[in-house]
Amino acid sequence: MAAAPSPPSLDLPKLISNLTANRTGNQVHLAWTTPKETTDHLKLKGSVRLRICRTRQTADSPCETIATISALPDKPATYADVLPPTLTAGPVRPITYRVFGISKHDKTAGPSNVATVLAGAAPPEVRDLSANVVARGVVLHWQPVPNLPPDTSIQIDRTLVTPAVAPRPAKPKSMNPLPKSTEPAEQKLRVRLVPPNSQHTAATDPGIALDPTAQFGHEYTYSASRVVQQQVGQQTLQLDSSQSPAVQVATRDTFPPAAPTGLVAIPISAVMNNGTPEVDLSWSANTEADLAQYRVYRRDVTTNQPMHRIAPAGSSGSAVDVIVAPAYRDTHVQAGQTYTYAVTAVDTSGNESPRSAEVTVTVPTS
Repeated sequence: MAAAPSPPSLDLPKLISNLTANRTGNQVHLAWTTPKETTDHLKLKGSVRLRICRTRQTADSPCETIATISALPDKPATYADVLPPTLTAGPVRPITYRVFGISKHDKTAGPSNVATVLAGAAPPEVRDLSANVVARGVVLHWQPVPNLPPDTSIQIDRTLVTPAVAPRPAKPKSMNPLPKSTEPAEQKLRVRLVPPNSQHTAATDPGIALDPTAQFGHEYTYSASRVVQQQVGQQTLQLDSSQSPAVQVATRDTFPPAAPTGLVAIPISAVMNNGTPEVDLSWSANTEADLAQYRVYRRDVTTNQPMHRIAPAGSSGSAVDVIVAPAYRDTHVQAGQTYTYAVTAVDTSGNESPRSAEVTVTVPTS
């Protein structure tokens, strides 16, 4: 190429600017993207040599080389540093990491950005984690540990095992005004310790937590770790214990709705209703998000008939006669007869609530 003379390239890899570090247990996991060009904007060919160093105290302390590795240009790279015993004991304190790109002549353009983690004794591992399904979600239990520092918390990682699907429209629409949204595959839940009081100088590990966001009809895995946070400059650093063994739970809905309340029955004579006697029923609406319908039961007191369902008429109710509003009009009554009514609520999984409190009325003859 016809151009002015230029000095030969030093083949120095560009500086790494996205180094991250995360400590779990006694290991620090480093991640970054290997440079694809030299400082002269020439494309790097073959593997790039990288030197990883660790500073024990502050940024002014010498950076101790802990490893020299090779990585492909313009590709994600990782390294796991197993901390020595001197850095896994004692008080929590910051340590820093840097990565240097090295040329074939063992020269470097300089260090990467600084990534800081916490050294010192990691919090104890969460043991005996278990999960149980309840009506409000998933209850998690673990073995509590006494005398934890107040800045400790429990981090629970939830993974959706069953694939996430788009939510189907509610049936009927009027019964479920808050449709479910597609939930993320992974979520993190944070459980704070109970603060110390006049009787306890240390924070209390509750040993129990509720995940109210778990949806029925899925399978989840849960794992947990204890976390200590410390403010270092403008950063909030986190030190995690080793992850607990995962537990898996299937959230099948076997919990019926609450029994309806506030049932009222108003008898109307045939004279007041164009020749047809009837009983108008109404009750307070249930608030469950998965409510599907109501069922109405009646007993003929005059003829001593047993309580039986009168609506919906079929075994499960068709789309035509399903009761979605908290009201029903019984037109199959006789003047002068006495009837006792009760209603139940049914959710989308077919679970039926206990019957409501009964009400008894007599249809007037005039």
